[in-house]
Amino acid sequence: MDSLEIHLDHVDVDLGTARILHGLTLTLAGREHFAVIGDNGAGKTTLLRLLVGELWPSQRSGGSRVYRLFGEESASPIGIRPHVRLVTPTMADWYQRHDLRVPIWEVICAGLRNTPFLYHPPTEAEREQARSLGLEMGLGLVLDRPMRAVSTGQAKRALLARALIAEPKLMAVDELTQGLDRQGQLRLLDALNRIADTGRTRLLVSGHGLLPVPDAVKGRIYLEHGRLAERPSRVRPGALDLPEREAEVVRPETVVELRSCSVVMDGRAAVDNLTWTVRSGECWGVLGRNGGGKSTLLQLVTGYRRAWPGGEASWFGRTGLIRMSEIRGRIGILAPWIGERIEPGATCRDVLLSGLCDGLGVHRNLAAEQVEGAEELAMSWGMADWLERPLSSLSYGQARQVMLARGVVHAPELLVLDEPFSGLDASWQARMVELLSDWAARGRTLILATHSPEFMDDLLTHGLILDQGRCVAAMEWPRLRGTPAFAALFAENRERCAGS
Repeated sequence: MDSLEIHLDHVDVDLGTARILHGLTLTLAGREHFAVIGDNGAGKTTLLRLLVGELWPSQRSGGSRVYRLFGEESASPIGIRPHVRLVTPTMADWYQRHDLRVPIWEVICAGLRNTPFLYHPPTEAEREQARSLGLEMGLGLVLDRPMRAVSTGQAKRALLARALIAEPKLMAVDELTQGLDRQGQLRLLDALNRIADTGRTRLLVSGHGLLPVPDAVKGRIYLEHGRLAERPSRVRPGALDLPEREAEVVRPETVVELRSCSVVMDGRAAVDNLTWTVRSGECWGVLGRNGGGKSTLLQLVTGYRRAWPGGEASWFGRTGLIRMSEIRGRIGILAPWIGERIEPGATCRDVLLSGLCDGLGVHRNLAAEQVEGAEELAMSWGMADWLERPLSSLSYGQARQVMLARGVVHAPELLVLDEPFSGLDASWQARMVELLSDWAARGRTLILATHSPEFMDDLLTHGLILDQGRCVAAMEWPRLRGTPAFAALFAENRERCAGS
């Protein structure tokens, strides 16, 4: 890994008309591994993309980027591209958005040529190399499944294996442990420590101040508003001030009712014979390990998946044949399967306004007062300056904030969130808790899937634990916290998962 050096000298980076990175002077050389740490919007993802050659320094400034590979210098990233790999949260979204039925082993094998999938049949040796690396990453049971049919943790390990198969000199991993349960975090950290022990690959990982990092990652690069900082900083968002609603909607007692519901995906039950009732004003936490069925259950609840024949689902007291288009206007959603369907070029204004008519980045026939209310929400959340920017120009955490605003802009009766704290720094996590507590105080109904129970004691009224799609426990939240199933799910190994 010490055969590749990267030198930045007063480099700026612009995305469109926005300057994201300012005057960076930085050197990656020797055998040290680094963690890039900063709050949402600090520029972490942009820095990683700059270092691996996906972005160019601004042509409007005089900074320079120089690569030194095997002693030869170049300002162009073309020569180093075969030797670097970048893993980001949006890569898994790409496979989901295109609904490719490419098996996991083939995704890994495609990493040899840095393509999303194989364009030519692999050799037997390449096939075996991909499957062997998949086994090392704990993916033995899912190697023949498509990316769309595996958990968040499994998809992340598959993408890491895809990057590793080429034995890169530099591997950059954006938002290292995002979306992983405790067990998944530990397995990922163990895998990265094994990579570091080989001495062939430099690790460059990014995250927030509480980022668990592999033991081998000793170096720190702190970012604040796109500039290098000497120490960790905390950029706190402004106080949350949700616009008041003039009238409360009269809600039926039962909001969601599932009776013997199963969801079968690629021959296996992702949700298995579940009976569950959510009543008005209840706040449910859906818990479970990666692959337990949480996201699939939320897709069932929001009508994006249908129950297998024999099961019945009803919403807001309505039974029989239900058109989900008539129901979704009463439901707000924050989930990856919504965001991945929105074109990255859509502006934040269009994304926000699309929540008023159940659109995916597009809107139509909105009244002036609806637009005004949405703009007031954006202003109260500190997002007014983002409205004309493309969603793709925001950091991952900022984009999630826009998607959350889209989910609540129409004041839905039921709010459904899949991993709402994922990708948010500590300040924005606290802001999310404030928002959800305000929501619950209004008597509205909430269902969220989370790996972060530490935020939930003052919010949730009930909890459901899933394991392989089956209900392990469903009861009031204080009782659930005392069950063996809860203790087993959130047992921590603090020595192995040391913070930065």
